[in-house]
Amino acid sequence: MEAPQAENLLRFSNDDLELFSQASHDHNPLHLSDDYARKTSFANRVVFGILGGLFGLSHLQDRPGMRLNKIVLEFLAPLYVDLPYSLTVKEATPEKAVIRIFDGRRLMSKVTAHFSPGTPSQIRTAAHHAALTEAALLSISDLAEGVQVEETYLPKIDLLRKLINNLNLSQKGIGELEIAILLWASYFVGMELPGTQALFSKFSLNLEDSIPDLIEPFSYKASLIQLDDRYNLLRTKVELAASGMPLARGEIQSFIRPDPPTSTTASIETLMPRSDALKGKVALVTGASRGLGAAIARTLVLQGCTVLVNFLRSRSEAEQLQTASANAPGKLVLMQGDASELSWCLSTQQEILEKYGKLDFLICNACPAILPLWIEPAAIIRVNDYVSKSLALMSVPMSVFLNLLSENSGSVIVISSVVVSQSSPSDWPHYTSAKHAIEGITRVASVEYSEVSFLLVRPPKLLTDQTNTPMGRQAAISPEIIAVKIVQDLIDNQPPKHLKILEDFISESN
Repeated sequence: MEAPQAENLLRFSNDDLELFSQASHDHNPLHLSDDYARKTSFANRVVFGILGGLFGLSHLQDRPGMRLNKIVLEFLAPLYVDLPYSLTVKEATPEKAVIRIFDGRRLMSKVTAHFSPGTPSQIRTAAHHAALTEAALLSISDLAEGVQVEETYLPKIDLLRKLINNLNLSQKGIGELEIAILLWASYFVGMELPGTQALFSKFSLNLEDSIPDLIEPFSYKASLIQLDDRYNLLRTKVELAASGMPLARGEIQSFIRPDPPTSTTASIETLMPRSDALKGKVALVTGASRGLGAAIARTLVLQGCTVLVNFLRSRSEAEQLQTASANAPGKLVLMQGDASELSWCLSTQQEILEKYGKLDFLICNACPAILPLWIEPAAIIRVNDYVSKSLALMSVPMSVFLNLLSENSGSVIVISSVVVSQSSPSDWPHYTSAKHAIEGITRVASVEYSEVSFLLVRPPKLLTDQTNTPMGRQAAISPEIIAVKIVQDLIDNQPPKHLKILEDFISESN
């Protein structure tokens, strides 16, 4: 059988995710909530892994007289809405097909399907059932090897059939029951074990040689057979049956994503006790509601500074930050808006002049989320867009506020990265280029504005939402360490050096 190969065959929409969620009962917020996903290492809503597999299966040739008897789905990297993906299908014989989904040259998902002569099974009932309507919230400490889950399940049949029709799956040798089992796997991982914090990694399934049509929800028994707390990896053995007869058996591999990292006032005070050292000073911190920006804002306000907290979408986090800082020596004020927009910066400048009459510190911290990219045709537009947006988040506020800072001999603190002076990951050409550009414009600005001091900060890997994965957390240091070092430098460096680079944080992290 010829294998069709083409570029940009796949593109997922929000409607695709919504239909899959409603059909499968999988309502995990990583796939459905922009606000939730933005606070994870993925930064954007992730496509259901099983949905990606179904999209791949829809590109198979028709298989009359064949039925699926074994399938392995491997989810190697997250797929996102509205991005173009390429796909290859290898069908050497009618009995086996291998489907691969790529983002450029990066392999994202792989499906290996085996078929044998027979008739795919159908569903002869309108019933549907799922044990949970909200995803369980479990951490690695809540689980132990030997934990079992036994329940019944059936997707919403009308929506299952709509999904099959939309993807043209009816003639691919995969029946309604087989697809229902795939939807169950998504539901089980995303809603039950491990639930909200789930990341689906692999699903292997062997179907019985003869499966009758289904007339009622099928039952499943899932047993946790391995718990690797080094990587938060779970291996779960699953057995499915209907009317007392076995349907399929297999194994699920998944990860539990760690709880989001947070900085607290107490953790900062253990590193730097509160004082009035910056009383009377006014600071604007961009991207200050989460991560390093929030840690800098907390540290400044604990030193008596009035801190203007800029954020774009994270209002709840910004309000929590404000509440937590209510008793600090300084004051924390929320200022929502896009720091890369000239109109917002100009209106904010006017507001600062009217309310405070000056600006002492501009901390350029905001940065777009980092997703892996390569220097290749499929990704280069995204690389360039990232560099442009990242640079604008620093250059636009700097262009507006430098005059105000120069009137008061103020300081600009620019958050760069250690990738400028050390080796960069091969999948970060956009991030590395952006940080080099940011440092370049900072150096030029330091020549033009001699009354302003400039501090270039090159942090190492930080424990933030972006790095909050079992592997990403390794060797990551707390943002509080960087924040305290920056604020201490602002206090100690009087009069300030005109241009200074701050990058030695190793001793502070030990």
